[in-house]
Amino acid sequence: MLTQLFLVLFLGSCVLVIIEEDLIRCLIFLGLSALFLIILTYLYRAPDVALTFAVVNAAATTVLFLAILKKVGVLQGRLLDA
Repeated sequence: MLTQLFLVLFLGSCVLVIIEEDLIRCLIFLGLSALFLIILTYLYRAPDVALTFAVVNAAATTVLFLAILKKVGVLQGRLLDA
């Protein structure tokens, strides 16, 4: 039951990544989908895969996407408004 709940949450967050037009929200939904996938791999008794995916996702993917968004200039307007 718990596995099915996280599977539905994972699929829902993946759909939100696809349909979202704001790139910052898209990045947030991408992080949520990765979190749900990490929980699913842990529930399927693969904690080593879950830990590896968590490290790679937290360190590489998020930082890389933020750097790309900053380079493209998407974050420029948001940083000036803050």
